[in-house]
Amino acid sequence: MKDDRPLSPELSSSPKKGDVDDRDAPHFVVVSNLTRNVEVYHLRAIFGIYGEILNVDLPPSGNSGQNRGRASLEFSTASQAEAAQKHMQKGQIDGNVVTTELDTRPL
Repeated sequence: MKDDRPLSPELSSSPKKGDVDDRDAPHFVVVSNLTRNVEVYHLRAIFGIYGEILNVDLPPSGNSGQNRGRASLEFSTASQAEAAQKHMQKGQIDGNVVTTELDTRPL
């Protein structure tokens, strides 16, 4: 027996006016004011509770090999990135208060 009732708004696959296409929304969280002790595995452990992290970019500074104090984390969805940014803004990592920003591209 066929059900001819329309899909509920939650189940409808077509975007509604005002909805943000997840593909165009920021998937990257840029973290600033990191100490030189912070490593990629620290960031994965701290931010991983907010969602799947696809990539962490923690660029080294010159010849020292220490990080520059900034990192970019790529999440699998924009909602995960937004949750991480929101919860970790002004949070502490290794004793430093960090700032977080959403971005559509890595560092």
